[in-house]
Amino acid sequence: MNDLIKELQSVDQRIGYLIHIKDNSEWGNLAEFQEKAEQLKNAVFDLDKAEFGARLEKLEDSVRFLEERCEEGLTAMERVRIVRSPLRFSLKDILENVYEEHTELGGEGEANIDPALVVAKANIVRRIKKKPYTSPVMIIGQEVGHGEEFRNGGSCKPWGNEKAMRYMKVAETEGIPIHFYVFTPGSYPVEEYPGAAQQIARNLYTMTKLRVPMISVISEGGSGGARL
Repeated sequence: MNDLIKELQSVDQRIGYLIHIKDNSEWGNLAEFQEKAEQLKNAVFDLDKAEFGARLEKLEDSVRFLEERCEEGLTAMERVRIVRSPLRFSLKDILENVYEEHTELGGEGEANIDPALVVAKANIVRRIKKKPYTSPVMIIGQEVGHGEEFRNGGSCKPWGNEKAMRYMKVAETEGIPIHFYVFTPGSYPVEEYPGAAQQIARNLYTMTKLRVPMISVISEGGSGGARL
């Protein structure tokens, strides 16, 4: 029964995600499906497992159909809402689920010099003829988080960009590839005194001289923010 309850929570989140994308709970009768999910939550101890599972399956089929319908005709603004949704996966989620293990560098969470910029050293494990091979990589990217204000929505400050440049050079010294993840609406709007534009230029200049492989994955790349 616990598995079904977790599945119901997931379906409820998916309904909320659709409402966020459409900015309208009336589209596709989403409000009605949200109400059905709430009714199922309240009836979890009143229904037997078979009945609960059957109702949940019916609700999930309806939500899956709406997801497919939504995906077929996304407007430009709906795409923006998708990349800015607090329910969307973040760099931390990627670090925890894609890489074998990782160590965050330069401070974690609010102790980071710029919480919007995360740097980590991670390992990728691949198997060749059932034998595992581990390859270290440097991960550099913006961390939007899931609604945490101290992340500034993934908008880096000049000192965060300087940190990124520093660890690019570390990766080159160690001879390991760099994986960049871009999750940002743009630079943080600070005064020009710290040298935001100058730091962006220094980062780009440094990248042109790096002698290690670099891969960039762009999720949300706004003005002045995708310079990594």
